[in-house]
Amino acid sequence: MSRTKLSVILSAFCLTICANAVYAEKDFTITSENRTAGDYKSMAFANADPAARFEFTFYPIALKAGASNLNYVIYNKALPLQSPSWTEQELRPSYAFAFELEGRYRFVGPNDFSLDWTHLNSSTSSNVAAPSTSYFLGPDYDIGPDATVIRNASGTARFKYDIINFNLGHTATLSKHVHLRLFAGLSDAYLREEVLATYTGTNAGLFPGNFSMSQDVRANFIGLGPRFGVDGSFDTDCGLIFYGEAAGSALIGSSYAKTGYSGSSPQLTATYGTVINSQFIGDQNVSQVLPGFDTKVGVDYTHAVYRGVSASIGVGYQAAVYINAINQYLPESLVSGDPLSTGGIFVATMSHTQSNYSVQGPFIKLSVKF
Repeated sequence: MSRTKLSVILSAFCLTICANAVYAEKDFTITSENRTAGDYKSMAFANADPAARFEFTFYPIALKAGASNLNYVIYNKALPLQSPSWTEQELRPSYAFAFELEGRYRFVGPNDFSLDWTHLNSSTSSNVAAPSTSYFLGPDYDIGPDATVIRNASGTARFKYDIINFNLGHTATLSKHVHLRLFAGLSDAYLREEVLATYTGTNAGLFPGNFSMSQDVRANFIGLGPRFGVDGSFDTDCGLIFYGEAAGSALIGSSYAKTGYSGSSPQLTATYGTVINSQFIGDQNVSQVLPGFDTKVGVDYTHAVYRGVSASIGVGYQAAVYINAINQYLPESLVSGDPLSTGGIFVATMSHTQSNYSVQGPFIKLSVKF
């Protein structure tokens, strides 16, 4: 989507509405001698002025991150014995403040180039407790009878999202109201997800006392690759412009995943004299090509201010998804007789899973062109 071109079109239609009679006169010209403040405002001269080539835009965004690996504990109703039930407890990211900054330069004619940066840093948390002995909690790999001593669980999901796009665009006028812009360029991405889960309870028997185990799953991706897209606009005679944009990218980069554990328990202290036990499951940096898709829809209104300056305001909604951006390595099952309550992780089998990384949310557009 060429916001500069859209501003040009919008102001032109405002000009048509406000001064149609003047524009109908073919021999009418605006010179430096007859330009007045009224001319610029009523006739949208700012958008007609070929010297107005720069556009800067700020997007405040309410952005919500998402992934398919946000379950942090299973809530198990063990009784009655003949019909137990299991409920996955999910972390549900909420909308958080994010922003996009964009700069655009329009050449003489239909071509332009733009540079934009989108940033998000968000966090969301949840917790659950077993209300009675009929219930107990645990991760997927430790939800059997050994998990009955886990009484509380908490989870936190953190997302970091930074995207920088450089695009070269070409705009074609298909009709009086319809304009189409094709663009191509490079996209640079930094994607990070962290899911932290903590399980606590009280041991009885030979090693009585409180225990805890924290699981910290982190996944990063950094990549650069080509991005191609198209945006179209429909401008009305009342001064509003409706637009939509869609783009695809192929990010070539490196992913890294690590799962860390930190445990404590009376058994750990009595047996090894250790208060905190730290372990991890680490992956090497892996090169991969990551497909990405993003889209944006909205509506704008632009007003000519004075002498080649115009301002616009708009609202819309945007979304993006990156396929298999998140890698994670987790235990699939533990060694029999060594549950989390011992203060350590003793893995029998392990699993590797992937998840998409997505963001979505509404935005406000604030733009100035000169």
